[in-house]
Amino acid sequence: MPRYKESERVQIKFDTRQLLLQAATEVFARDGYEKANINRISKTAGFAKGTIYNYFESKRALMLALIHETAGVHLEYITAHVMQEDDAERRLQRFFEAGWSVVAEYLPQLRILVHTLYGADEEFRLELWQVYQPMHELIREDIISLGIEQGIFRSVDTNFTTVLIMNLYLGIASHADDDGRIWLDSDQVADFVLNALRK
Repeated sequence: MPRYKESERVQIKFDTRQLLLQAATEVFARDGYEKANINRISKTAGFAKGTIYNYFESKRALMLALIHETAGVHLEYITAHVMQEDDAERRLQRFFEAGWSVVAEYLPQLRILVHTLYGADEEFRLELWQVYQPMHELIREDIISLGIEQGIFRSVDTNFTTVLIMNLYLGIASHADDDGRIWLDSDQVADFVLNALRK
């Protein structure tokens, strides 16, 4: 008789993978990617040395998985809040409100991503650029282009404006304190951007 049912085995594997990703977040945030040790990550997760290789083929693969997982949560949360609104101005406000909330909840992961975005590893930077394309599209199509169509925003270069908004968001978010609080209110930032976009 098998020790675990297939559904239990799948759940155990998923839970173990999540624990390893959480441990990687802790170790990468504390030591940086370059100095992080794969055995220390396994130990931090409460597993034996080498357990990690049952789930990730290398430290690089673990980092790439962390990038994808964090970006997925980030995008899903912000999109859900933005798309509750029909008005482009309100969508922009929601973008920053939701963004500030995500930063507070996932601060270590987002700090790792921001550090990676401005780091030396070209593969990681390219991966970040690719996984965050849906957020760029959300800003460009569902906020800026919508605002232009609604006659609320003046005609602007949507690609350039999207990059500016993303850089503003990431730049401010990267300065959150250790409790995840951001020194600027999300409404202040949204008003600044809206003043630049309005007709």
